[in-house]
This record gives sequence, C-alpha cells and structure tokens, in this order.
Amino acid sequence: MKTITEISTQKKNPKRCNLYLDGEFFCGVELITVMQARLKVGTKISEQKLNEIVLSSEREKAMQLALNYVSRSLHTKVQIEKYLKGKGFLPEIVTEVLNKLKEYGYVNDNGYAKAYINEKKGSKGKRLIKYELKLKGVDEKIIDKELDGDFSEEEGAMRVALKFFKGKEKTYENTVKCYRRLLSKGFDYDVAKSVVEKIKDEDL
Repeated sequence: MKTITEISTQKKNPKRCNLYLDGEFFCGVELITVMQARLKVGTKISEQKLNEIVLSSEREKAMQLALNYVSRSLHTKVQIEKYLKGKGFLPEIVTEVLNKLKEYGYVNDNGYAKAYINEKKGSKGKRLIKYELKLKGVDEKIIDKELDGDFSEEEGAMRVALKFFKGKEKTYENTVKCYRRLLSKGFDYDVAKSVVEKIKDEDL
C-alpha cells in the first residue's frame, strides 16, 4: 500500500489535479474523479486500485481531447502521444487511445507524410523535408517511401530562386546568395547549381 502525499491543482487546467504517492508524482486526473473516489492526502491505496480508478474515468476524457486535437489538423502518432502525455494521462491510457485512433483511421503517418510533402515541396527540398518529418516523429522508412514518389526538386527550387531574384540584379553576389538560399531550404546541391545556372540566362 502507498500513501497519497499530495493532490495539487494543475496550473494550466484547474479542472485537473496531480496525484503524488509517497512523495513522487503518479499521474494527472480529473478533479471530479478525485472527489467521486474520495481521494485525499493521507489516503492509503495500492497502485493497482488507483490505476483502476484513474483508467476508468480518464479513458473518455483522453479520447475526447485526442479527437479534438486531430480534428484541427493532421498529426503524427508521436505528436498525439506527446500531446496526451503532456496532459498528464497515464501511459496505459495514451496507448489505448492511440490504438483506438489508429483503428478509426485518425493515426496515419503515411498520410501525414504525404500531405506534408505535398504542402512543402514547392518551397523546400527533400533533405529539409525529411529532417522536419523526422522531428515530428515519422519513421524514416515512411518518409523515404513518400519522398520517392512524384517529387521534382527542380520545380520547387526554381520557384524559390525566382522569388529570391525578384527585384534583384543577377550579380555574382546575388547568384551565390541564391545558391546558399536553395541549400538552406534543403535542395540537392546539383539541383541548386543547375537552377542557378538556368536562371542566370533568363529574363526576370
């Protein structure tokens, strides 16, 4: 048996509390659950019993928050997991919600990667897009698969270069700056060089 040593209201959400057992953080839980289960400082309770109480009341809350989160825009599995953990939900609940969301088609990293690539390919190269997707938690195999699709880096690089040169003279200095801009946007070295060479001979 363990002892509840602290029940504190969360700063960002006064309707939720943080529970501490024997001086260590255990989980976040709805205030209404604390009241209904009559939990208070000094209460002796087993982790198993407390888990049962929390799991029962938190499932619906976690699912609702997750659905609201994914309804606003596409998110990766890792992003959803981080979001729910940030709300203080137990790992068991997070896993259960993620499985349900995947079952309902709300968690689809392939679809997320494809949509992200389609949105960014006109302004960023494969290298940068891959880096950003990895930061968002998308598996590298999924990224590589989606990037191997219909993705012309030259078209996006040309768009970025034309935007850079708008209102500028095609001097050597500006050409070097444009080349560096393309590299910073994640475009391939050869693609950046080819686009800069082509644009030097065009009338802007």
